[in-house]
Amino acid sequence: MTFPRRLPALVIAVLLSACAATAAAPAPPSPSTSVAVIPGPLRSFLRMAGISQKVTPDEVLPLLARNAVVLGWERESQPTEFLLLLRRYVDQSRELRALAGAKNSIDVERCEDVKPLLDVLGYRLREGCGKNAALETSVPERAFVTLDSGFPLAKLEEALRTGQPFRYPYPDTPVPMLFTSNDWAAASRTGLRLGQGNLLDDLLRDPSLARLYWGMSKADVETRELLRQSPGLSKLLPVAGVMDFFGSYIAVRGGKVVAPGGAAAETQWKELAGADVHAPSDFVPRLLAKDNGWLAAYFDALSRADDQHQAYFCDPRRLRKFYEGVRGKDVGRSPATPVFRPDGGLLLLVSRLQLENGQPRIPGGLAVWKEILRRRGGSGLIREWAGKSQGWSTPDQLVEGLFGLSRIETADGPLQTYLAINEVDRGRTGDEHLSAATVRLLADKYSRFGHQYTLLAEFHGLNNASIARYFAVADSLDHISDPFLRADVIGTFQATLGLWQILARQGQLPPARMNDAFQRAMAPLQGVKSGPQLFDAARTALSEVVRAAGAPDLYQDNIIALLAGPQQSTPEGQRMRSELAVRMHTVMQDQRLVSLDTLFALGDGLAQLSQGKASADALLPLAAELREFEFPRSFFSNTERIEYAPGLPDYKHTALQTRMDLSKVIRNPSPKELAEARGLLSALLRDTLVGLNYAYYEPPAAQVLHHNPLFIRSHDFSGSASETLQESWKTPRLFGSGVTAGRGAHLVGSLAHLPFVLSQVEQDFIVPENVQALIWDETVPALVTSAILPRWWTVSRQEMHAVALHQRAGDELVRAAVTKASLRAPVVDILSERMLPQRCAQIERALAAGNQDALPELMPGETLYLAAEFRRRYPGQSDAWASAGKELEELARQYPADASWARLSEDFGVPHPALQQSYARALLNIKPFPAVGGYGSRLMAESWDSSNLYWARLADELGYAPVMLNRLVPELTRRMVEKIFATDFEDFSALMRAMRETGEEFRQGKIEAAPSAGAAAQAQQ
Repeated sequence: MTFPRRLPALVIAVLLSACAATAAAPAPPSPSTSVAVIPGPLRSFLRMAGISQKVTPDEVLPLLARNAVVLGWERESQPTEFLLLLRRYVDQSRELRALAGAKNSIDVERCEDVKPLLDVLGYRLREGCGKNAALETSVPERAFVTLDSGFPLAKLEEALRTGQPFRYPYPDTPVPMLFTSNDWAAASRTGLRLGQGNLLDDLLRDPSLARLYWGMSKADVETRELLRQSPGLSKLLPVAGVMDFFGSYIAVRGGKVVAPGGAAAETQWKELAGADVHAPSDFVPRLLAKDNGWLAAYFDALSRADDQHQAYFCDPRRLRKFYEGVRGKDVGRSPATPVFRPDGGLLLLVSRLQLENGQPRIPGGLAVWKEILRRRGGSGLIREWAGKSQGWSTPDQLVEGLFGLSRIETADGPLQTYLAINEVDRGRTGDEHLSAATVRLLADKYSRFGHQYTLLAEFHGLNNASIARYFAVADSLDHISDPFLRADVIGTFQATLGLWQILARQGQLPPARMNDAFQRAMAPLQGVKSGPQLFDAARTALSEVVRAAGAPDLYQDNIIALLAGPQQSTPEGQRMRSELAVRMHTVMQDQRLVSLDTLFALGDGLAQLSQGKASADALLPLAAELREFEFPRSFFSNTERIEYAPGLPDYKHTALQTRMDLSKVIRNPSPKELAEARGLLSALLRDTLVGLNYAYYEPPAAQVLHHNPLFIRSHDFSGSASETLQESWKTPRLFGSGVTAGRGAHLVGSLAHLPFVLSQVEQDFIVPENVQALIWDETVPALVTSAILPRWWTVSRQEMHAVALHQRAGDELVRAAVTKASLRAPVVDILSERMLPQRCAQIERALAAGNQDALPELMPGETLYLAAEFRRRYPGQSDAWASAGKELEELARQYPADASWARLSEDFGVPHPALQQSYARALLNIKPFPAVGGYGSRLMAESWDSSNLYWARLADELGYAPVMLNRLVPELTRRMVEKIFATDFEDFSALMRAMRETGEEFRQGKIEAAPSAGAAAQAQQ
């Protein structure tokens, strides 16, 4: 899991978040809810505690507890500087409160009266009162806290200098507290010892108590109130970490714990936990403590699965067996010990296992997986399950083994291999399913080529022959002996298939020709042994892709026009397609990449010159175009570079281009030199093909692509930056940034996940609107990728209107459930499939209370799902609909395809490269994923699917044509990112708040965009 990074423009930073609790009106307090007192202004406290200043009062203490746990302790007994500083601030605030007194204001009428205040602040007067009055530090520790907290020191100094009174409001701030001070004092180790019973102090001094408070805050009111009464906070304190990580799905309803699998699985859960779910005060602590937290992790993972998967996993014949696989022989290390949950593989397994008629669909069959495990080396646990696998005879036994293998934290273990192949096989039918031979091939190649499988998983039309052909060609490229030629061939191969992928995704490759075009694009590159061969092979491969898409020739303008999108018939579509083409041209120009037209003309001319069929004079202008961009010369000699940057590879791809001067060869040609010259062109051709991929995925308001002209040319496919030379096929990473003599930042690796990686690079240049905001390194690239990868060419006005109507109809259903009791259960039942129990319970309580104002604000993805599912489950209840719902019913009757879930999911969904291991767009009906460690660190970000739906609703309501989403979605998403202001990295309410604020600005015309159709018509009149 990558950690948050500090933005260069910020002075003080806090972690970006996204919490599963919503920024809605506070829930009704439980009978034991009290208040805690924050000394001094809340804004200053939030600043010092690293908490977003946009949170609601209910969130203050939970987020304080969270930051105290995550940021406050290096070890349980060693506080960090953050925590020490926060403690000093609280102590100083109490002293300032004493000065403020009952009037809640720090008042200094005369300069002579300021000494008590200055003593608290850590300052003194340098020259006494009068016009030369000035403050200087007397106690550095206090003075630092004063400055950091935002105390108006300059205003105080000015008042002393001018003889004016100084007044600064300094009230106490009451904030809601879970339970009472006595409850927490009884559980706190520090509170009992100090005899204070002050929750604020205890949270800053007792990490276990703080973690328990944070964990309890994520439970719903009914559940945490029952746990407070019995077994009590003291008994939960030893399992605070487990409660934090795995307690959010522990929900008590009607006096019993809601267990995965429902009533049919309750007996099995009783046997596993040693307590009955009908006795929550006994069941919950046993669940949390059992096997050092592993049973709680299993319970939590299964709770997040949908009904179909729960029915399979929680079958009485399987529940215990699968848990024994998870538990294994080693339960000594708790899954709640690390900073992040370690069970990304477990979550993916229970969410993404293919089921067919209620049974596992095993790609390739059970026999091939037994063989794969038997041949797989690795840890002792892998060898143990490999030995067991030889006796397997049912799919359930394989699934049990996968549960056991989920304990291994690795990026390319057997479970990860299975999940990747599972996604490649998903969606196929009949003969399209992966054969045993293909599965064996995919498993054998996963360690090296696994990051490339997103291509194979996105297009289920690629048959077994195409997949086999892919690996045959890729393997042959790996065996090219010349490392520089190998890098250029691999780069050309990946770039060409990247263009194929774009055109296939945009529907410009007919399905009937997809496999043929795929294989023809690869075939010319197999067996390349020289630069001249690569030039010809790359040209042939590109022509195969372009011809399959219906382009007449290989002119660069034609290819960019293809990438910009299919032909459009409307004026708006034509303008937008032209605009996207211009953007791509601009990237190519700013990167100083040689055009395909020049390269192919020069290549043909050199070939003809070697046969005496061309004039040198005709080729010299073309050769001169290669010299229009001069590479910047290094400040360092090779000796100095080695000294200042030892171990940094010398990337010959760009070095050769700095010395390239074909005019000399053309003026004095020889057959050998002319052949070598055509070989040099292959490196330039590689750069241009790679550049077309970069240009297509340009993030909004990109900086690197327009201000670092070496960025694309320097893409290193050689793998020379790693010892294993494996990076040629891995997800690229940014290399050389800030390295002395590093020759500039560039990407090292393949083109896999290029949209995400480019968004990751460019997020450093997004300046937050709020000073204390940070960008979480996984969330923002996922948001930006979801904005730049979709294209909206085939979306009709009816389909975009259907997206808006679904959201409005979902809103209407929730509001109607306030007054119609018959609607409450269906609404809550559907929403529970997309929400954490805490938010769902909050909605349920508000509906039962008939309090529409207390309803939390729902995410667009939730309201759309609610309307779609309600229509599917209750087709005859027309009386449940208000105006939007009735309009949706009529639209669906007239345009059933445009309003279908499959169509909306394909066009308005987001890519899930970590969850689905594919860049195909989809709306997945999943509950929010938690932040997890390891290779699944992007799962949490991919749980968010509301932005594009919301932008479509705005565009529809404001009268924009659907093709305008190609401009609006990236621009609005970037503005949303600038507005994110949060504390915890699971704070979806912060994302929703930023999204709504951006939408309101757009409605008010504060965000520049093209005129809507209605506005354009009025302007013409």
